[in-house]
Amino acid sequence: MRDPFPIPPPSLLVRTINPLAESLSLYTLPFHIHELLFAAISYHLICAFISPILSRWLFPSIYPHLPQRTRLNWDVHVVSLAQSIFVCAAALWVMYEDEERKAMDWKERVWGYTGGGGMIQALAAGYFLWDLQICLRYMSVFGFGLLMHAVAALVVFSLGFVSATPFIALLFIYIWIVRANSD
Repeated sequence: MRDPFPIPPPSLLVRTINPLAESLSLYTLPFHIHELLFAAISYHLICAFISPILSRWLFPSIYPHLPQRTRLNWDVHVVSLAQSIFVCAAALWVMYEDEERKAMDWKERVWGYTGGGGMIQALAAGYFLWDLQICLRYMSVFGFGLLMHAVAALVVFSLGFVSATPFIALLFIYIWIVRANSD
């Protein structure tokens, strides 16, 4: 499957990230850096603008009266909810629609690559990049434990760019969906 993201990676962005990607063996990152950044910026916009507006409208007697720290935590949870719904739905769509992925044998599933899987990898990594900057910015609110979680999750999701294993990332997201629904 070709990368289904409607915007191709800008060549300037690809040229800019390529030396870093090559030095870290993140071979497929240049193909998806624009998606990763798009996701991180989208999550920022949800947290900074969409969540506060929607929350004030949906919960006018609750949200405006929350302490600032609690509102930040609320907005971060709104982003997390939006991200999990979007990425899980997109992952299921790619798993269902990607004929190239369906035809892979076990070796290709470990070492192979499809554009759809790479897009899902980038969208998930974009969330954890956003999460990392939120944890750094609000360290006094979220603490060292959540900062380490953000770092670990970003590293884990970035590993898909190292060995070109977005297939495994899709399975990880699918397992996440199943576990969330079984609780």
